[in-house]
Amino acid sequence: MQRFLLALFLGVLLSHTAIAQFSITDLADKVIDTFSGSIERDSSAYPISYVVAPLLAYSPETSVQFGLGSVLLFKPKNALPEDRSSTLFFAARYTLNQQITASPTYAVFSPGETYTHRGKINFRKFPQFYYGIGNDTPESNEELYGINTLSIEHVSYRNIFGKLYAGAGLRFLRSYNIAPAPGGLLETTAPTGIRANSAIGMDFGLLYDNRNNLTSTTTGILAEFRQQIHRKFLGSDNDYSLTKLDVRNYWAPFKKRNDILAMQLFAHLSFGDTPFNELAPLGGDVIMRGYYLGRYLDQKLVAAQAEYRMQVWKKLNAVAFVGFGDVSPRLAAFSFDELKHSIGAGLRYQVLPEENLNIRFDYAFGQGTQNFYINISEAF
Repeated sequence: MQRFLLALFLGVLLSHTAIAQFSITDLADKVIDTFSGSIERDSSAYPISYVVAPLLAYSPETSVQFGLGSVLLFKPKNALPEDRSSTLFFAARYTLNQQITASPTYAVFSPGETYTHRGKINFRKFPQFYYGIGNDTPESNEELYGINTLSIEHVSYRNIFGKLYAGAGLRFLRSYNIAPAPGGLLETTAPTGIRANSAIGMDFGLLYDNRNNLTSTTTGILAEFRQQIHRKFLGSDNDYSLTKLDVRNYWAPFKKRNDILAMQLFAHLSFGDTPFNELAPLGGDVIMRGYYLGRYLDQKLVAAQAEYRMQVWKKLNAVAFVGFGDVSPRLAAFSFDELKHSIGAGLRYQVLPEENLNIRFDYAFGQGTQNFYINISEAF
């Protein structure tokens, strides 16, 4: 488990070890000894494990990003042997686009995993491009604007039966230091959220998850529904809600091969007076790869993708993926004729075989665009 955690932070750094006198896994072992350890408790309690290590990655939204990450793993005294470890993760990153993010994230399991408490705190100083709202905004609209955000999310889930959970929690988002380009599209159109604002709301969720591995799944289903409701009587500056649906299925199409076919359906739907930075963005390194995250922006996003993963040689794997999706002001306004495509291929190098964890290199093409991504773990 410690090797898996360390790889999350080493990322691309490990991909450059071919010049060294030892293998990638040898390097991981050596660095693990330096940056990880455990804190022993009394004999009736599980030890607390930790990892602190460097972070390096790349995406078109950030350019090169680097920083420091840490993870704390622990179990309560009366946890069952098969219970997953609770985690507290923290990462601080700086990018060559002068962006700063700091994000503590946690997942805490009760004994028997009857309850699961999940949440995150995220600070972002994140200059990024804005192209306008709609599914046909021209590239010439591109302008850079600045924005700082502080968000806090927490949901507590209760097991209903089997692998099905239901939960509720709170969400807070503060957006400030919003600096549009003088005389630019964002300043002149002045969408909701152009001034500093706060969002406070309730967060409800349903979750079904029987995946065999949470970071690099080979079999199983994930289906998650989230409803986030922000209202003025709760302290929010705007009345709006966000509906998010994420459904994934993984299976091996051939018994005698280790190939995996993965499929995903994703929807991000906003209703009401939604701030522009809470609208549904198309693009990024997860779904609709090839497009800058937020290249197209509107009230509704629906997208689907399929990815075929096959072993090439020993620890080297290859993938091919295709996706379709679009944004729209209303679900009824979606048109199959206007769907945008995403198609690409990539390589995976297995850093930690026991955790089935890979370094990811993807090159993707979209409608009049192309981008590459380097990161750790699969896109979905």
